[in-house]
Amino acid sequence: MLIIGTVNYFLGEWIGKAKDGRKRFLWIGIVFNVFTLLIFKYSDFYIPELIVFLAHIGVETGSGGIQLLMPIGLSFTTVQLISYLVDVHNRILLPEKGWLKFILYVLYFPKLLSGPIERARIFLPKLDHPQPLSEESIARNFTLIVTGLIRKLLFANMLSAMIPPVAFVQPLMYSAQMLLTWLLAYAFVIYNDFAGYTSIVRGISGLLGIELTSNFNTPYFSRSFAEFWGRWHISLSNWLRDYIFFPASRALLKKIPARDHIINFILPPLVTMLVSGMWHGLSVSLLLWGSLHGAYLIVERIPTLWAPKVLLDECPKWRQAVAALFTFSLVLLAWIPFRMDLITAKRYLAGLILPSRWARPEFLWMSEVFKGHLPVGDVYGWNIPDPRIFLVLVPAILLDWAQYHHKDEFVFLKWPRWVQAALLALAILGLYLASFADSAAPFVYQGF
Repeated sequence: MLIIGTVNYFLGEWIGKAKDGRKRFLWIGIVFNVFTLLIFKYSDFYIPELIVFLAHIGVETGSGGIQLLMPIGLSFTTVQLISYLVDVHNRILLPEKGWLKFILYVLYFPKLLSGPIERARIFLPKLDHPQPLSEESIARNFTLIVTGLIRKLLFANMLSAMIPPVAFVQPLMYSAQMLLTWLLAYAFVIYNDFAGYTSIVRGISGLLGIELTSNFNTPYFSRSFAEFWGRWHISLSNWLRDYIFFPASRALLKKIPARDHIINFILPPLVTMLVSGMWHGLSVSLLLWGSLHGAYLIVERIPTLWAPKVLLDECPKWRQAVAALFTFSLVLLAWIPFRMDLITAKRYLAGLILPSRWARPEFLWMSEVFKGHLPVGDVYGWNIPDPRIFLVLVPAILLDWAQYHHKDEFVFLKWPRWVQAALLALAILGLYLASFADSAAPFVYQGF
C-alpha cells in the first residue's frame, strides 16, 4: 500500500507539472491502479494456469501452490486514487505537495477497510482544519458509534444467524415462503452490516476531528432506483456517477448529439452498473446484478422521453408508498445473484416464483413449541418463517423510519433526555447480551 500510494503521489505531481503529455500520465496512473487491483483481486483466475505453466517447465510450487494476499482495502483505495489523478488532471485539485499527508489520505485507518470512498479534494483540506472536539460533536459521534454497533451486532449478525447456510446453496429444499423470508432477512443483513460499519468508522473518525462522508441514507425507503443509488453506498454511487456515467455520456454525445438516441439512453447507465458489478467481483452473477440495476435505471428513464420528469415529493402519498414498495421488491430480487452463483440464483428464483413451491403452513408447531418439544427456530419443516426474524426486522425498520421521517440521522439527540437515557440503556443491554451470542461475523464488505 505504501508503494501504491507513493507511485500515485509522484504521478499526481507529474500530471500537475506537465504542460504536454498530462493525459498520458493520467492513463499510466489509471492503468497502474486498475492493473494492481486485477493482479491481487482476481488472482484466482490466472494463478491455476500459472501453476500448470510452471509445472511444465519443471518448477514445483509445493503443496500450497501460489497464493497472493490482497492488501487490505485495495478496492476502495484504487477508486480513491483514480479520482485523485483525474481531479488533478482536470485542474479541480492541485497535486498534494506533502508525501506524508498524501499517504495518510491513502492509509487513514477508519476508512481503509471498507470506505467510505473519500475524494482527495474533500478529505485533504480536513487534515489542515480538523474539527475541535465539543460536547455536541462527542454526542453526535457517540450516537454514530452506538447506532453502528446496534445495526451490526443486534440486526445484521442476529438476522444472519437465523438464515441457514444451506438455504443459499440448495434453495429447492425449502418452500417459497421460507426463501422469501430469508431473502428479506439477507437484504437487511447486508444493509445493516455495511451501514453499521460506516456509522462506526464515521464516529471514530469524528472523535479525531475528521468527518467522513455519509454512506447510507435509509435506502430501502427509496421511491425510484435513481433515488436508491443516491441513498445506497453513496460514496461509490457518486464516484461511479462522476467518473463513469458522466464521462461516458459526454463521450457518446460528441459522437451522437441527440440525448434521446437509444445508445445515449442505454449505454451510460448500463456500463456504469456493469462497472459497479465488476468492482464487487468478477463473476457472472455479480455482472448480472449490475446489469439488473442498469436495466432498472434505463426502464425508469423511459417516461422522460415524452413527458417531463415528475418530482417524487409532489406525488400523492399513496403513489410514493407504492413506488417505494415496487422499488424495494425489485432491489430485493437483485440481491439473489449478488449473494449466490448463477446456477443457485436461478434455482432460488424458481423456488420463489413457481406456484408449486408455495406450501401450506402447518401451525401444529405452536403446540409443540409450547410443550417444549420443539425450539422456536426449528420451524422449517412446518413451512412457517422463523418468527424471530420479524422480531429483529421490526426495530430495524423503525430505526430507519425515525431517521427517514425526520430527515435526520441524529434525530435521537433532539428527543427528551429521559427518552435518550432509556434508549441508550436498552442499547447497552442489547449489545451486552449480543456479546454472548454465537453470531459473530466479519463485515460483509471486507470481502470486496
